[in-house]
Amino acid sequence: MEIKFTMPLDEEIALKMTYISKYYGRSRIKEIEWACKERIKAFETEQGKISMEDLKEL
Repeated sequence: MEIKFTMPLDEEIALKMTYISKYYGRSRIKEIEWACKERIKAFETEQGKISMEDLKEL
């Protein structure tokens, strides 16, 4: 399931994400999605896997 939402970004961050995304041949939104996935991997490596039970507690 996809959840769609609007995310305000500082102009400089948005422009830099656009630059990076074009460098790798992706859209800015796909670059942001990739960055989020990488952050989740890093967090789970440091803190342990986030379970569905953890998510239900939100």
